Amino acid sequence: MMGADIVTNKSEQVENVQEKAMEEALNTVMGIANLLGLATAYGMSVWVMFISSYILAGLLPKQQFGVVHSKIYPVYFREIAYSIGLAFLAN
Repeated sequence: MMGADIVTNKSEQVENVQEKAMEEALNTVMGIANLLGLATAYGMSVWVMFISSYILAGLLPKQQFGVVHSKIYPVYFREIAYSIGLAFLAN
């Protein structure tokens, strides 16, 4: 009787340790996904708004600049939405 209680008790402890390990692994993965989403959104924002726009505005005529931006911005906004969505999903 006592041996069966010890075996049952140990198996419950093993299950608890396994659950805690899985929870910790999931938290780690979600933290990395959150960081990746926010870092990607921030990096793309800085690049498109402050670096790419000023370089293109200085090098291209106004009409070509408009054409380039009409092609870049839809992709930019879609990727920003995906990155922020990933960060929110992981949070």
